[in-house]
Amino acid sequence: MKKNGFRIISAIIFLIALALLALITVPLITTHKNPQEFKAFIDSYDAWGLPVMLFIQLAQIVVAIIPGELVEFVAGTLYGWFWGMIFCLVGIALGQTIIFKAVRFFGKRFVEKIAGSDALTKFKFLQDEKKLKTVVFILFLIPGTPKDLLTYAVPLTKISLKSFLIITLIARIPSVLSSTFAGDAFSDRKYITLLVAYCAILIFSGMGILFYRLWSKKHGKKNKDSKDDTVQ
Repeated sequence: MKKNGFRIISAIIFLIALALLALITVPLITTHKNPQEFKAFIDSYDAWGLPVMLFIQLAQIVVAIIPGELVEFVAGTLYGWFWGMIFCLVGIALGQTIIFKAVRFFGKRFVEKIAGSDALTKFKFLQDEKKLKTVVFILFLIPGTPKDLLTYAVPLTKISLKSFLIITLIARIPSVLSSTFAGDAFSDRKYITLLVAYCAILIFSGMGILFYRLWSKKHGKKNKDSKDDTVQ
């Protein structure tokens, strides 16, 4: 009983912390939708600009509703494509570690409170342990997949934190790099390079969304067929 009570209290505290994090960061992002305004906001912190940037990137992963592309783009304008990418990946790793530990501690009901029970049914294919790491890598690699929800769903499997971080961070590199590269090109006023980068992002995003929809449709049909077989 004491253990269950501790988990409930801890879950409430964590959810309150998430709400406070959202209240701090979401208005900040919505107020500075323009990349130049967001950059000026980070620059205003001088030496504390990098820790603030890492905090915002961490919050983007944990809160999920914050647009990650804007954060990555501004990181590219501030620190260049390479270091911008590195700093974003550090923030992503910290955010994903917090989520992983929270999900492992609180369990499935905690994820259902945040993402909803219907959301988890879409990821039943994660139960295939033999293909789990490959599937996670593909889903985090291609654009257009619900990575925010997946970050909460994957820890419910038997994957280790080390494997989860290595696989997802490597898979995220092309997406993060494209955004920081675009930001770097923008800061250097290389508008042709910026246009080419955004065209590539749009093409790959479109392909990724199409792939994910076909993937979801295929696995949704498999889950339905397996349920039908069980009933019969």
